[in-house]
Amino acid sequence: MNKPPITDPFLKRLRIRIDSDPDLTEAGLAKKAGLSDSAIRQYFSKPNRSPRVDNARKICAALGTTLEAFMSDAQTPEEQEIVRLTLQLPDHLRRQLLGYARGLVDASDRERSVSDEDPQ
Repeated sequence: MNKPPITDPFLKRLRIRIDSDPDLTEAGLAKKAGLSDSAIRQYFSKPNRSPRVDNARKICAALGTTLEAFMSDAQTPEEQEIVRLTLQLPDHLRRQLLGYARGLVDASDRERSVSDEDPQ
């Protein structure tokens, strides 16, 4: 029996995570997340079915991460730490951090353009 293609981004990442860990099963993860034993299997078996956000958060918590970090494209440990730390900040501090980061990028761009103009 052919399985329907997974189209949901969360489920695509979850499938990769489950397939890459020989100790992780759909039923075991569902149970750890406080869902029915077949909940995750049902997400994969029905085309275009996505978990509710609260269930996705439970699944991520059972994996030892947050939904935001799980769905992030952060690859390096530094990128992952930036995402993790940013998610811990209240909104007003997150906006301040974003402004600071933009300033750092602008300063870096200015330094780069000055060094490109200086032939030495």
